[in-house]
Amino acid sequence: MKSLLLLCTLCLEPVCQDPAPTAQSPAPRALDVITLKNGDQLEGRITAEVDGYVELTMGPGETVGISRSQVGSVQRGVGPLLAAVDAKVPASSEWFVLYDAHGSAVGWLHTAVQVGGDGGLTVSEEYEFVEGRRRYQITSMCTAAPGLVPISSYFRERISNPMLTSVILPAVADGQSDRIVEERIVEAKTSGDRLHVMRLDRAGRHERQLEWAPGATFPLLARTLARHRGVAVEAAKAFDPALEELVVCSFSEARQRLVTLGGTATKVTEIAETTATTRNSTWIDANLQTVRRELAGPSLVALQSSAESARFAVGGIRVASSVVGEQGGEFGLWVPNPAWQVQDGMPPGQVVLTCDAHSATISLTKLDHFEPDTSLDAAADAVSRWFRLLHPGLRVDGRADIPIRDRKAVQLLAKGRSGKAGMRAEIDVIAHRGQFLALVCLAPAAAWDELAPDFEFLRRSIELSPQALSPTLQGPLAPTKSQAPEVRAQKRDTASAPARPAPIVRIPSDG
Repeated sequence: MKSLLLLCTLCLEPVCQDPAPTAQSPAPRALDVITLKNGDQLEGRITAEVDGYVELTMGPGETVGISRSQVGSVQRGVGPLLAAVDAKVPASSEWFVLYDAHGSAVGWLHTAVQVGGDGGLTVSEEYEFVEGRRRYQITSMCTAAPGLVPISSYFRERISNPMLTSVILPAVADGQSDRIVEERIVEAKTSGDRLHVMRLDRAGRHERQLEWAPGATFPLLARTLARHRGVAVEAAKAFDPALEELVVCSFSEARQRLVTLGGTATKVTEIAETTATTRNSTWIDANLQTVRRELAGPSLVALQSSAESARFAVGGIRVASSVVGEQGGEFGLWVPNPAWQVQDGMPPGQVVLTCDAHSATISLTKLDHFEPDTSLDAAADAVSRWFRLLHPGLRVDGRADIPIRDRKAVQLLAKGRSGKAGMRAEIDVIAHRGQFLALVCLAPAAAWDELAPDFEFLRRSIELSPQALSPTLQGPLAPTKSQAPEVRAQKRDTASAPARPAPIVRIPSDG
């Protein structure tokens, strides 16, 4: 009996700033107004407001930073209403290479939006990837009527053993000689307040009905509209055909951030999608092209490619690993995204990440010099003194008891200056195997709001056991109701656990 590794793919994070728009009519938003001391007024959306600095987005790709010394007043939500984005979604076609947590190319993804003459939409995603000698092929599609009203959803999943000498995904391989291991088709159609669901698999045809509430949608359609409109969507109900159940997903408001791509500092727009189990981010460039998309956090990411190269990438090119451990493999960190780079050559007991675009750092250090009976509070006191020696311009002015994963921790908050720049830091002292770890997130105050979600991700995903640092992560498939009971139980446990980069389930197969 071999094992099949499958993972869930849908997610994103809510931002509670504006009333949630419906799928048919996004809510208008009032602009923020900054009045300068010379009398000039600037209108837009405030995206950062920290010590000595205010950042205002005045339009797509147009963000200005203003020194507090120039600002007379800041007023939120008092300007004119920003009209809702036109509901006409443009047609698109994008290709990606899929990379696992180790940075290996494992498959490809094609997404497309087709616009009908009447204004209706067809949104589709197609995956293909390989694990060992297993080939996975997934097609997902949904349609919407004019006014973006959901109509239908289609999902097809095929798992096969290619009868070929090579397991790489050649374009000429049509799969006709494959031995099918598992296959299912799920179709869903709306009819008033009911959703008719049909499933076809080896066991035959099964039909059922679900309640279809006003405003309900499909994940593909919700994701497409969230990207197009850029406004926050809270608790959208959607029927996910991969899971064959109704789910709740939320979308953050689009926000700009500065990242390093190919060695160049680049501004991208980030939209995050959250479900009950995980959070995925999508980066969009100034040309409205998707440059990076998470399917299971950093465990499975899609990077922009072309139709000609995406299908041949498997087993060839690599990118940086998404997880890094200290030399002894005792603990480690998931790299939040490519804006952060791993600092090489660190001694045992330490992991360091750097963000060149903002001169920010993250470090995780083992503190093993304390006496065995040292309390967590006493260790935090010692770390506070150590931090002040390393950063004399910063003062620790906050302290709180917090949980990190399953461990007790003390969080220290520090502010101050390093040269002319305002700086902030969060220092988490974590109990670990009779000793302690110190997680230090240090960044300029002007960039703190932009980087805060990355720091939160680190706390959610920090790995505190050696076993977690050697993940076998493959594929954008979700566990289904046809799988073994122990798998469904593990899935429920994953949903109640702290958020992690990728919920992994191991499924027995008959191969």
